[in-house]
Amino acid sequence: MRTMRTLRRRSFLGAAAATVGLGALGLPRARAEVGAAKNLVLVVAYGGWDTTYVFDPKPGLASIDAPTGDIVEVGGVQFFDDPSRPATRAFFDAWADRCTVVNGLQVQSLVHADCSKRLLTGTQSDTNPDVGAIAAFVHGAERPVPYFVLGQTSYAGPYASISSRAGTANQLGTLVDLQYGYPADGVAAPVLLDGDEQALVRAHVAARAERVRAARGLAGENRSRIEAFIASLDRGDVLRSIGPVGGLEFTRDLGVQADLAVDALDRELSWAVQIETGSFDTHTDNSMQIVQHELLFGGLAQLLAGLDGRPGKHGGGSLLDETVVAVVSEMGRTPKLNAGGGKDHWPVTSALVLGGGLPGGRVLGGTTDALAARPMDLDTGASAESGVQLQYGNFAAGLLAALGVDPEDHLPNAEPFHALGA
Repeated sequence: MRTMRTLRRRSFLGAAAATVGLGALGLPRARAEVGAAKNLVLVVAYGGWDTTYVFDPKPGLASIDAPTGDIVEVGGVQFFDDPSRPATRAFFDAWADRCTVVNGLQVQSLVHADCSKRLLTGTQSDTNPDVGAIAAFVHGAERPVPYFVLGQTSYAGPYASISSRAGTANQLGTLVDLQYGYPADGVAAPVLLDGDEQALVRAHVAARAERVRAARGLAGENRSRIEAFIASLDRGDVLRSIGPVGGLEFTRDLGVQADLAVDALDRELSWAVQIETGSFDTHTDNSMQIVQHELLFGGLAQLLAGLDGRPGKHGGGSLLDETVVAVVSEMGRTPKLNAGGGKDHWPVTSALVLGGGLPGGRVLGGTTDALAARPMDLDTGASAESGVQLQYGNFAAGLLAALGVDPEDHLPNAEPFHALGA
């Protein structure tokens, strides 16, 4: 049974925003059950998916313009199926019994940037860290690249020092391996060294660093800087060990990102990895949602197969059993088509969570025939008129608990979505 607690003094004093809800009233609420530490792959479907295409089917309603398809149930998960989406069906045929679909998730905005930071950080601030950065800091700060960001939408906040971004055009790949760099017009191509030459350069740099440390780096700030430099050489070696990170725009392919994520976790290079696909922002021609969903679920299938095919690090099971995969999109789409045959922004979305030993084969929450979020019981995820609407802070706090992070330390004013781990 979950233990009960009252609001901590530091939470009350440090949160002027917590003027509503149980926490601000000082009433008891359930403390999150924090499980064992888990890795994280955070998958961002950028642009705002139409939840009625897969997760939250609404066929035959005058109030909602839904695509063609049929509601089916596989492995305890009910979703929308159509021959135009074979990769989507194949994904659920293989993985539904490990999936938790969450519907009726409120982001309370219609702006991409605002919705993204709310959903990923659980707050309204883009200076706060997202769940990947938090998990990496708490569990894996000593790893070479604790938070490996291959997409564009992430928030490191105060944990920027443990985050490594591939960059909007994969600048990291060209930095690791110069052969992938594009020389500017009029500038000679970089000199590429063979393996023996690179080893000589590395040995020279390491020896010089050791000489500097012996001469004037034995204490204080000099010591910390020299040690940080030497550690950076080792981190670079580990990063190169996962194989080619690729050239410019290499990591925009979700399948490539998936393979890199698996290798980074398997080699214990990283604790959390963010990958991304899109864009789902279909203001015109909403049928493009089909293309984006197929790319998403094809990449997800590759990711899960890769994780499930690697042994776990803590005895028994696979790497997937030790890794939570959270798939989110920052917003949904309007119920009705616009004049351009597309759909505009909508403040209610869905999420998909699986792996990490979490329960699967279920759908939590729900929406009305107007695509509004239904109130739910945060303990069970069941729709309940006496419950509350699932907010972005609840979801982020629940995800942290599922990752083995105490959400009270990071989102003290958000009641966790306990049902994720129940």
